[in-house]
Amino acid sequence: MRFAGRLVQQAELPEYSIQLSVITMDDDEILALNNSVLGHDWFTDILTVEIEREKDALEAEIYLGVQQAQANALKYRNSIEDELIRLIVHGMLHLAGYDDHTPEGKKRMRQRERFFIRKSVQAS
Repeated sequence: MRFAGRLVQQAELPEYSIQLSVITMDDDEILALNNSVLGHDWFTDILTVEIEREKDALEAEIYLGVQQAQANALKYRNSIEDELIRLIVHGMLHLAGYDDHTPEGKKRMRQRERFFIRKSVQAS
């Protein structure tokens, strides 16, 4: 998972030294966080929170909803490891400025996710 995150950092955020924390949560925890951070009253598989961004440093947290990730892995016939890698890449892309709130933005983000996942698989 770290390797995929580093690939995104090198390609999309090369100017930053990144301090990234990845926190796993159950459904109740991520629902409460999604509600308090974004005002959303639904489950999610990931929340990306930028703590601080300076000229050459970035501190952020990625919260992973493990139960949602497991459900997605089953739904899309992926391993849980592959799903968690996709989520880390997804969160890093948010930090790089990608947005998935429009159909066009979602399409672009999915393309970049697939690119970085393929690249990480080829390198391993």
